[in-house]
Amino acid sequence: MEPLKTARGRLLQVLGDPALLTMDRMAEFTKRFDGDPRIVTCSLVSGTGVNEVWVRATAPAGVLVAIAEDAQDLVGPLPADDDVGLAAWFRATAERGLWHDHYLTHHRDVAKASALMELAAMDAQEGLDPSSAAFAAQEMRGPSRRLTVAIDATWLGPHETGAQVLTTAAITAMATDDRIDSIYVVGIKELPTYAQHLVELDRVRIVAPDEVIAQCDIVWYPNQIDGRSNIGDARGLGRRVITTYLDLIAYDIPRYHGSPEAWGTYRALQRRIALSVDGITAISADVATRLLAEVPRLDPQRVRPLPLGLDHIVGANAPDAPDADLDQVLAALGGKRFIAVLGNDFQHKNRDFAIAVWQRVLQSGQSCDLVLAGLHVKSSSSKVAEDAILATHVDLRGSAHTAGHLTGRSRAWLLANAAAVLYPSSAEGFGLVPYEAAILGTPSTFADFGPLKEIAGVAGLPKQWSVEAFATDLEQLLASDAAAQQRVNDLQQVIAEHTWQGFATGLVDFFQQISAGPAVLTSAVGGTAADTAALASILSSRTWRATSSLRKVGSKLRRK
Repeated sequence: MEPLKTARGRLLQVLGDPALLTMDRMAEFTKRFDGDPRIVTCSLVSGTGVNEVWVRATAPAGVLVAIAEDAQDLVGPLPADDDVGLAAWFRATAERGLWHDHYLTHHRDVAKASALMELAAMDAQEGLDPSSAAFAAQEMRGPSRRLTVAIDATWLGPHETGAQVLTTAAITAMATDDRIDSIYVVGIKELPTYAQHLVELDRVRIVAPDEVIAQCDIVWYPNQIDGRSNIGDARGLGRRVITTYLDLIAYDIPRYHGSPEAWGTYRALQRRIALSVDGITAISADVATRLLAEVPRLDPQRVRPLPLGLDHIVGANAPDAPDADLDQVLAALGGKRFIAVLGNDFQHKNRDFAIAVWQRVLQSGQSCDLVLAGLHVKSSSSKVAEDAILATHVDLRGSAHTAGHLTGRSRAWLLANAAAVLYPSSAEGFGLVPYEAAILGTPSTFADFGPLKEIAGVAGLPKQWSVEAFATDLEQLLASDAAAQQRVNDLQQVIAEHTWQGFATGLVDFFQQISAGPAVLTSAVGGTAADTAALASILSSRTWRATSSLRKVGSKLRRK
């Protein structure tokens, strides 16, 4: 059949019998696609015990599949009459962090139709797991004294990114809250340089690795619990256990794991952890909503979205010159205008896509260089694709330059001196880069999805995963001072509304709520033999091995 067009202009290819796509179902499908640009396929699937319900899956399946054509700019053209190629294309979209949704219905016409695609192995496996959304779909005292809090600092490694900012900024703000008696920082031998100020704060104490402390009211894990933290010790540290979910990127993307088995283990572990803790905060409502969808037996009263603070970013941070890690890039730029792309080269950061957008901007007549800055990861990297595109680059209106991880000073210089920042990430829990750029006076372009849409609320952003959509917005920012300043002003207003003190106040409110209530009924899920096996699998995964060098560097820094 001819491609369908949603109300917001997304073109959909439909595979399967078009008669199954009734007017009601067509309305549901098009509404679903328009609801979030991360959704790349919607499948009509026969279910039992349900009327109609949407469930996130890892791949399309069922009797009919609708595909968003705009994803082709990210992963290449849709294969024609090639089942193997089509399966590879669907997997490639998942590697980018895009989503596959199933519309489950018990209607007879769907049940009698022949399956176009069978359930993916992961979806079939999770359909038998009582903790999963797929399984559920088929089934259809405020404390009178100040709190003591233990905070896990395992994630405070040598490099400061968003996850590390969350821990240090939250501790700093909480230390001034009169409802807090003491904060014990556990899980780290010595604080890295960027966190040294914590030792000077009243009410904060760094706990030595072999030191035993009395059980606190709350133990808080500011980052998702995985192989770097010992959930088995949590109940010893605190009467109530609270963790923060940053995102579900590793949950969604199979390539970030050493094997399908390791991926499945990680997914199951994240669900078990969610059920075993007393409370969960999420850094955006998008993450909280998604977590509740994946773990439907979670009590929503125990889950609270708390968007990050942004006021740690100040214009005074912009230095006159960067550190030595940008010397080569600075010399190569020679004062030319440039676009900045910040982020490690994980595939979902879409740095190869960013290169294509930049090249389209050059073709429009704009002259500017491109600077790509961030660590190279050994697994799930876009480096090969980046190198392939740049190897054929011949447009004399701009050159590309790359740098590794930057110091805070160099990062601030790059953001402050860029003509614009290109941030085409397709999987985020929050997304700090556009705000960091804005406070330094630099406009940015990014996709209008999920947490970025929720927090920023900016008009005119790209709503499709196409080079054209991103290039159009970027060209406007480069060509119009008024457009660039409006983007900066809009994001600076958001920054003013999101402070770390506000985050800490909401967090302590939640601590009090959870401390006053009973322990979660499923608290025994954590620390079981099954979880021990799950952690062992993660420790042997490709992702864990790929970060071994960073842990060694951190160990050396802590011994100095």
